[in-house]
This record gives sequence, structure tokens and C-alpha cells, in this order.
Amino acid sequence: MGPEDFLMIVMLTALTLYAILGGADFGAGIWEFTTALQSSEKERTHVYKAIGPVWEANHVWLIFVLVILMNGFPLAFAALSRALWLPLIFALCGIVFRGTGYVFRSYTLGSYRERRVWEVVFATASTATPFFLGNCAGAIASGNLIITESGNYEADHLTGWLTSLTVFSGFYSIVMCAYLSSVYLTREAFVAGDKELKKLWRQRALSTGIWMGVLSFGGLVMVWLEAPALMEGFRTHGWPLVVLSLVCGIGSLVEVWRMNTTRATFAASGAVASVIWGWGVSQYPKLIPPNITSDLAKAPDNVLWMMLGIIAIGAVFLLPALGYLFVIFKSDQIETGRDSLL
Repeated sequence: MGPEDFLMIVMLTALTLYAILGGADFGAGIWEFTTALQSSEKERTHVYKAIGPVWEANHVWLIFVLVILMNGFPLAFAALSRALWLPLIFALCGIVFRGTGYVFRSYTLGSYRERRVWEVVFATASTATPFFLGNCAGAIASGNLIITESGNYEADHLTGWLTSLTVFSGFYSIVMCAYLSSVYLTREAFVAGDKELKKLWRQRALSTGIWMGVLSFGGLVMVWLEAPALMEGFRTHGWPLVVLSLVCGIGSLVEVWRMNTTRATFAASGAVASVIWGWGVSQYPKLIPPNITSDLAKAPDNVLWMMLGIIAIGAVFLLPALGYLFVIFKSDQIETGRDSLL
């Protein structure tokens, strides 16, 4: 294994963490969107309390992926910037407006109407962002982006990335985020000892989990029809992760039904992680199928080794700090939940 392989593993790990942690945060806004802002104030308070401590910190993983791609694989970064500039701009706008909506909704001193406006902004942006990020993932996975080995994009810059698979991937990302959020919020309700919220989020987790299972099967059909090279990768060496995703998905539903919310949270996270790693392993060594491989797109080896060293040093500071952030804000909720159950 060369340094580019280690860097791809780090990048895929960061992408997985963003999908699991950031995806759950997006899911909170998606539930606001799908319920047409008809959630009770109690539900909203539960959601905002759950995501409040870490809602913005999770974007560090996406920034991390982009920095690695830009410096470690500059040819691929330039090519994707040309091919996917439009959905990436939409996703960036969604992230910005989501943050704006969250802050102004939480701290506004204005009228009820003004507060509702910011709730609409938060819910809409939270739904749009994973949709466009899913578009980007689907476009890369499809292998249909017309990018030459020199990194030039030779299709329509406005619509060249749009296919039925990219649209499906966008909606799949929305459902995935909604499912993660519903499972996590079920656990938060259990910790808080609120029977009403436990019942509500348990029902939502079960129904959304079933939909995610249906869409996962549909996704394999879509890949078989539109991305035969990726399907071949699933068949030859990515199939264990496909099976693991299925097992984790079913396991999470069983644990939600049995109200083992901690196990359900780990199982749901495992299902999402398996999907992402299954994609990465099945597509390896191609960064942008069919022409751009990691070896073709990589920076000089000395740059890659230096990046790996800097990442290792940074992890010594970042990971404990992030863990401590969760401990500080979640320990109070755990104690509150214990008190309410006594």
C-alpha cells in the first residue's frame, strides 16, 4: 500500500463520520420539513436540545475530506469542481442557510411570524443539503461523468451530472439522514425519560427504517441498471459490506422495536457506514470512474506522507476534544434521564 491508499482510507473514514454525525443533524431538519412544520413545541425543543451541542462541529469532517482531496488528489479535486460545481454550490448554500436558520430560530427576539420564517429556512436547507450531496455521490458512483484522464470535463456543465441514479441518490440520502435522526432521537427521548416522545420517535424510526430498506434494495437495482462497473465491484469484493449493511439495518429495526436504543444507534450507524465503505471498496482504486484512479490523481509521495503525518498529529488534539465535547453536553442529559426514570 502506498501513501495514497492510506490517505483514501482516512478520507473515507472522515466521510463516514460526516454521514453518521452530520447526517443525523440534517435529519432533525428533515423531520421538520416532512411534518410541514406541524411539530409541537415539545418536539422542537427535544430536537434542538439533541443537536445543539454539536450541530456545527460535524461539518469539520466534510471540510477535512475536501482538504485531503484538494491537496492529496488535486487532479480529482479540479475535475469534480468542474463537473459538479452546481450541486456543490447548492449544498454549500444549504449548509450556510441551515446554520443561519438554526441560530436565528433559537435566539430570535422577534415575532412569532419571524420565528416561523427561520424554521422554514432551517427545515428546507436541512433537506436540500443532503439531497445535493447525494446527487454528487451518485454522479461519481455512476461512472457517467465525462472526465478525461487529464481532468477535463467534456459534458454540459449545467445538466451533465443529472441522471436517474443521481436523483435517486439524493432522495436516498434524505431518507438515510431521517432514519439516523429518528433512531438517535428515540435514544435521546429514552434518556430523558419522556414516554410521549419515546413513542413518537420509535414509530418514526420503525417506519423510516422500513423505507430505507426498500430504497436500499432499489438502489442495488439502480446500480445494476446504470452503473455496471460498480455493480461488478459489489459482486467481486464489496459484497461482504452489502451483507453487513443488511444485517445492521435489520438489527437496528429489531433493537428499536425492543427499545434497546443504544444498540439500535450503533446498528443504524453501522448500516450507514457499511453503505459508504461498500461503495469505496467496490470502486477502488478509482476516484472518479472510469478514468481517474488514485495513482493518476495523487500528489507527489512526499506531499502525501507529510499530509499523513500532519493528520496523525492533528488527530491527537482533535479526537479527544471532540470526545470531550460529547461528554460535557451529553452527561447532563444522561443524569437527567436517570433522575426522571427513578
